[in-house]
Amino acid sequence: MSRRWWVLLGALAIAVVVLGAAWASRQASTATPSRPPAVDASSRPSATVAQTPGGPSATASTDPTPTPAPSASPTPAPPAITSPPRASGPPRLAYAEFLRRINDDRATVETLNAALSNAAQAQDPDAVRRAAVDILDFVDTERDWLRENPPADCYAAAHASAGAMLDAYGAAADAFIDWAETGGGFAGLAALGTALDAAETAGDALTAFGAALEATRCPA
Repeated sequence: MSRRWWVLLGALAIAVVVLGAAWASRQASTATPSRPPAVDASSRPSATVAQTPGGPSATASTDPTPTPAPSASPTPAPPAITSPPRASGPPRLAYAEFLRRINDDRATVETLNAALSNAAQAQDPDAVRRAAVDILDFVDTERDWLRENPPADCYAAAHASAGAMLDAYGAAADAFIDWAETGGGFAGLAALGTALDAAETAGDALTAFGAALEATRCPA
């Protein structure tokens, strides 16, 4: 295994992965009213005059009754844009709880990464699979926690950055499961390369999360 891999796992060991909920606005589509078909003037009947012994008499044919144009469908009102949920109470207290969660999970992440690192070093696909599944279970738990604990505005960026790190951490675990399915050895070299790339992406997400935390300022 390359030294680059062990450095990346070591970096992940200091991370806590939490997920921020993504919110998107929907744009309402507007209904375009249909236009009535144009009437060709050449197709309309015209008045005709018939000559009779008693004098000319005009026989007029009447125009057909025009069909009323369909009324335009009412344009639906666009749906209201819902703002993301935010923490209630003082922002600094909410941020303190967020940091406490990070600190409490530090030992868990270290344990998970150590298990995966040892299994990969031993080239033990079954142990790698078990360790990666444990990481995914941890990721799911942190997703649930963060959904139930939305951020205050002052640390919403860090909250979202933590979510991106969580996605990357889970993707790395999935990639190692894929490697484990190959049975390792030469047959798994390509899958191992993919897993190492995923670990590097997780390391980049960790760096971005750290920068987001450093930039966070929450008032009292």
